[in-house]
Amino acid sequence: MKNIVCLFSFFFILSVSAKNATLNIKGIVTHNGYPLNNVRINIKDEAQGVFTNEKGYYGITAKPGDVLVFKHLGLQTIEVLLEDVTSILNINMKREEEQLQEVVVKKHKKKSPTERQIEYDLNSDLIRTNLGILDTRKSGLSIRVINGSDLNRGAPTFLEAIRGQLIGKISYQGSIFDEDNTTVDLRVTTSLLEGQKAAIYDVDGVIMETPPLFIPIQEIDRIAVIRGIGTSGRYGRRGHGGVIVINTRRGIISDPRVTQRFKDSLIYSRQREAKTYTTVNWEDETPIQLSNLFLCKSEDKALQLFKDKRAHFNNAPYDAIEAGNYFLQEWQNTLKAEEIWNAIKTRYAKNAVVLKALAYTYEKNDKLVAARQIYQAIASLRPNYAQTYRDLANINAELGNQNRALKLYAEQLLNRSDVHQNAMDSIINIEAHNLIVRNKTNQTPQVINIEQTLGYVPIRLLLEWNNGEAEFDLQCMNRPSYYTWRHSYVNSPERIQDEKKHGYSSKQFLINENLSGKWRFNLRYLGNKSFDPTYLKVTVYFDFG
Repeated sequence: MKNIVCLFSFFFILSVSAKNATLNIKGIVTHNGYPLNNVRINIKDEAQGVFTNEKGYYGITAKPGDVLVFKHLGLQTIEVLLEDVTSILNINMKREEEQLQEVVVKKHKKKSPTERQIEYDLNSDLIRTNLGILDTRKSGLSIRVINGSDLNRGAPTFLEAIRGQLIGKISYQGSIFDEDNTTVDLRVTTSLLEGQKAAIYDVDGVIMETPPLFIPIQEIDRIAVIRGIGTSGRYGRRGHGGVIVINTRRGIISDPRVTQRFKDSLIYSRQREAKTYTTVNWEDETPIQLSNLFLCKSEDKALQLFKDKRAHFNNAPYDAIEAGNYFLQEWQNTLKAEEIWNAIKTRYAKNAVVLKALAYTYEKNDKLVAARQIYQAIASLRPNYAQTYRDLANINAELGNQNRALKLYAEQLLNRSDVHQNAMDSIINIEAHNLIVRNKTNQTPQVINIEQTLGYVPIRLLLEWNNGEAEFDLQCMNRPSYYTWRHSYVNSPERIQDEKKHGYSSKQFLINENLSGKWRFNLRYLGNKSFDPTYLKVTVYFDFG
């Protein structure tokens, strides 16, 4: 009893500390790829707020649990509940009027900017700019394109990564991470200027006057350095000092008019709202450091490459997680994998999002004891999250600790602070009942008998994700029928707010196995407002209940 009291006291202290923590939130607000000026951002129910500047930038101080409200005339209001790890929120606002489902444009002989946009992946001479796709060979401007694979991946920022390939001077007034006091002189001379102006930045169509040093190097697809007075024709007087264009791997601009994709002179049907999603080759999305690691022909070469790129992996936790998984799966090097993962646990001990991705990886590799240790660490960081206790209960059940699992389920069901039922409640109810049936025990609160409720024993699909800001569409297909569950601020803002309020990030689907035909599940990932990846854990249960 004494140990339990100490444990709950520890949780309470951490909870108060987290609520009193200060978050410095910053980001860019855009609409159709362009920065939005005068967007009002305030904490919900508070009068004071801030506005975005002409570059779409904003910065605001808040606390975990606060709700940030983004408002702009004629656009849908967006509310985001802040979590303990929230720091960057890049918001894309939509118009209030209903969007068209589909618009078809016939192909013309002369390629349009929209068609060049689709060609972008295949043509390294094309760059995405504020005014659309630009063909550097035909622009008439002095442009140098640097592919992401040619960047120095060990550099701390993208400016340092291109230092050896940049004709110009980088000036720091303070830290190399200080965006406001860092300038780049591309040595552009013109009689139109009274003194030299600094270069500006075009990041996936968003204009910035300070260098976006927050962008991870591994997320950069290509950089174009534009020099000469010709830049004023595209960027006005702001571009007199030259422009550094940055295209990220996640910054692909979507256009509802696009219905065709061009590849190697062939045309493929690519209707965006068709009944099936386009299959993506995930290898194309793999960061360059991991790609190089995966190509190693021997374990010794892989170990040497990892050692050489240690600085990168120390600052890229998700790349490090995958590197550990690679050494375990490819070379059965358990010691190296554990060394890498232990370093992540130490370096990111206060980041629940990174830790949960690591826990998923441990579970994938059947290292359940290590996964339980991670979930316990997350519980100390997020004691008020419903997902915390469900994850601990589930991992204890997997390890055969049924009594401990049932106690955790019972605590969550009986100690609720409100009568509101959320999606996590049904997950806990069903899992608790399943545990009771499998272990023939009656020591439990009232739970759902899924077979009696549905009239059949379902196939159960459980989807979990590590980042609360993740947005995606999950399409469930049983031809000729299909159903799409949309998890985004545009389509389901109330659901996301409820997830954050009660602290859960999971969704279950119950499927009647008596339905004929094959089931197929397609997932379209929409991002998480940052440059970090999202980990999704998918578990399928048969004969569940």
